[in-house]
Amino acid sequence: MEQTIYSRNLSQLCKLIQESCCLPVFYAQNKQPSIDAAAAAGIPLSPLFPDLEGLAQSLLTPEAEYPSIRTTNFWEQFIIIPVKHEAESKAFIIVGPSIEKLPPEEHRAKQLNDYRIPYRDKPNWTAYWESLPTVNRMRLLHTCVLTNLLVNQETLEITDVLEYSFKYAQPQAFKRDVERNISARRESLIFHQSMMEERKFFNFIRVGDPAGLIIKLAEFSYEEAGVLSKRSHIRSLKNLAICGIALGMRAAIEGGLYEEQAYMLSDLYIQQIEELHDIQTVKAAMEGALLDFAERVKHSRNPILSRPVKACREYIYTHLYEEITVDKLAAVSGLNSGYLMHLFKKETGQTIACYVQKERIEEAKKLLQMTGDTISSIGSRLGFYDQAHFIKVFKKHAGMTPKHYRATL
Repeated sequence: MEQTIYSRNLSQLCKLIQESCCLPVFYAQNKQPSIDAAAAAGIPLSPLFPDLEGLAQSLLTPEAEYPSIRTTNFWEQFIIIPVKHEAESKAFIIVGPSIEKLPPEEHRAKQLNDYRIPYRDKPNWTAYWESLPTVNRMRLLHTCVLTNLLVNQETLEITDVLEYSFKYAQPQAFKRDVERNISARRESLIFHQSMMEERKFFNFIRVGDPAGLIIKLAEFSYEEAGVLSKRSHIRSLKNLAICGIALGMRAAIEGGLYEEQAYMLSDLYIQQIEELHDIQTVKAAMEGALLDFAERVKHSRNPILSRPVKACREYIYTHLYEEITVDKLAAVSGLNSGYLMHLFKKETGQTIACYVQKERIEEAKKLLQMTGDTISSIGSRLGFYDQAHFIKVFKKHAGMTPKHYRATL
């Protein structure tokens, strides 16, 4: 009798949570889901699990004692609430699945490929992802806190939920291995390069000194850089290269490189490294990336600028192919238009209009060199209202016409 009342209460709680949060909810005892037919019909089922029982078995571990959020390899989010109630079998309330946001088509295709999902199953996965309710991380955390309060009459902070979730994601055995390895390396006197040496290394990028960086790279010992993969030397080297490029990117930004440019370069170099398959080419790619950062900083050395002017320069860089007005820049900088124009001219020596023109001509030079696009199409893409205007402005800043410039390349 007591068990029947207990189950009925859980069913009522599930219904209340479902109606309040507009999310799928069910409960499981010993991994056996229990839910009424009407509610079950509204729960999206992954193509991996044809029924709720299989889904529950994949999510639940008997030792779980705390509310947590689980995210699967296929972007599904679940809230897991252990029910703290005297009963013969342990019960869990499961809220989900939901998804933080629908990934782009390209990411979905890569994910299915990574997990060797047959292409014929792609429509099923697409339909499934599109059926999931969208819930951002903070709303999910608050829902978890609320659900736990309703189920267990226990007040938690969202930081408690995050901590419990991290504990679940980080197995205790791994933590013990970490401590053992630290002790063993200390005993064997196996140490990494000091932070001071690392700062010196990346400072060559920060100050735009590729010549100094070349010497430092020649002195660099890959053997002392640490092991970043237990099973594969080339994977370890790729991981080292990825870390190095990320640090180099930040040094380049500190040195004055546009943030967006630095991030895009980092993405492209890391993508390149992932495609390589031998040690020497990975080393060459990493060193080439770091030298490229240093070279770009060297050629884009800027005077110390105020935060509003820096924000305007970054906006101009990322929106160069769009219409750029003083009003938009004023909104970005947080200053009124008149004062911004005065400050920009004072710090850069150029008016905003002249600066934007010069940036567009520099971009036009790259397009003339790297593409076969017509001069008129390049001018149109960069916002010049006709070809004559483009040619006139190009000649003003480059000293020659676009046609002549392309002929000299």
